[in-house]
Amino acid sequence: MRLRKIFLIFALLFSVTTLSAQSAKVVTDILNSDKASMGQVCYLVAVNQGYIKEDASYSEAITALYNRKLIPYMVYEDTPVAFVNLAYLYSQIFDVKGGLFYKLFHGAPRYAYKQLKYDGVLPENTYPNKLVSGPEALDIYTSCMMEYSDFQLSVE
Repeated sequence: MRLRKIFLIFALLFSVTTLSAQSAKVVTDILNSDKASMGQVCYLVAVNQGYIKEDASYSEAITALYNRKLIPYMVYEDTPVAFVNLAYLYSQIFDVKGGLFYKLFHGAPRYAYKQLKYDGVLPENTYPNKLVSGPEALDIYTSCMMEYSDFQLSVE
């Protein structure tokens, strides 16, 4: 458990630095959330893609993703996020190669979830409709960056 906390702190620091000058309040809100909200996750995705400025609200993030058809319908900002939805949103912003069904169904949520789980980005003890905590959302965001982006962590 102690190792997990150390890793989570590392993941948090890594996430904060990769999201540039993102408001400390937003990161604190996410970390303190027992259940990550659609507003929080959409905010991470929208800021990452440059769809909104860092001082935008969660509602503006949801609207930006809806207008770009990254989410199929408008949701309340405090709606809890399931792993399947988180996997889908993150697969839209990271270069997930995916298997046959992932490609065939254009990264549909079900296959995005399966692909991220297969790639080891999602924890083994999850299932699609399980709700994500705030720290898990940031941890998975960091794992996606390490798995699917050009980011290299060098230790010398």
